[in-house]
Amino acid sequence: MLPFRILEHTADVGFEAFGRTKEEVFANAGRALYSLMVDLDSICPRKDLRIETSVSGDDADASGLLVNWLSELLYLYDAEDWLLRDFEIRSLSGRSICAVARGEKFDRARHQIKLLVKAITYHQLALEKTKSGWRAQVYVDI
Repeated sequence: MLPFRILEHTADVGFEAFGRTKEEVFANAGRALYSLMVDLDSICPRKDLRIETSVSGDDADASGLLVNWLSELLYLYDAEDWLLRDFEIRSLSGRSICAVARGEKFDRARHQIKLLVKAITYHQLALEKTKSGWRAQVYVDI
């Protein structure tokens, strides 16, 4: 099973992430997001970063949590220059996630940005259980 694949759209770009478990699909969604912005192979997973996020309200399928998770990862890039590659989901409920991400700070000499992602959107957002595990579909605003 592929961890993710990029989806082309007329005005935006997105991805599908796959996993045997919901935790794995969240981790692969993080990898897919960063793969839009930078070559994952250029990121050295030198440092661990603990990430916790949550969602309020009724989010039985955790799709809102997926948007919050990816928005937090985007914030870590935009505001703190983190490039993340490996994700270990420590706990995941319908309303909160705790993870450890591995990566490094952006280094202009070694990292070339491919695409500037402005935001994670709810456009055609999907998080669903499939016969082979879990699938997420996410489009981002560029």
